[in-house]
Amino acid sequence: MSSFYITTPIYYVNDVPHLGHVYTTIIADACARYHRLRGREVFFLTGTDEHGQKIERAAIACNETPQILADRVVERFRQTWIRLNISNNDFIRTTEERHKKVVQKLWQRMSDAQDIYLGEYDGLYCVGCEEYYTEGQLADGGNARFMEQK
Repeated sequence: MSSFYITTPIYYVNDVPHLGHVYTTIIADACARYHRLRGREVFFLTGTDEHGQKIERAAIACNETPQILADRVVERFRQTWIRLNISNNDFIRTTEERHKKVVQKLWQRMSDAQDIYLGEYDGLYCVGCEEYYTEGQLADGGNARFMEQK
């Protein structure tokens, strides 16, 4: 029997689930269900990313710690997927011990292979996108108000 693996993005817990989260998850669910109907062994993963400045800022705005915010918002994600009858096999949180262990092993493998090196990057950083941009990527100063010099 052939197997099929599908995952959603790991969603940020800076706020409750919205239409974009639901849309992406329903599409992944439809793919998983299709492949199950075709007789394939399916593993469907979803979960949450509970790290980053976006989470830290949302927690501060709610007068909570990032972990308390994550614990509260994750429950909303879980309940939304239950209400929508999403057929995921697993739900992973980046603050879970099992996730941390895998990341540590992966980091060690990359380090042993000398794929990790020290360096510096200068540029405009968008906390909302969690991405660096060059001046040329900002049309007429576009989203410059969201950028921070790093």
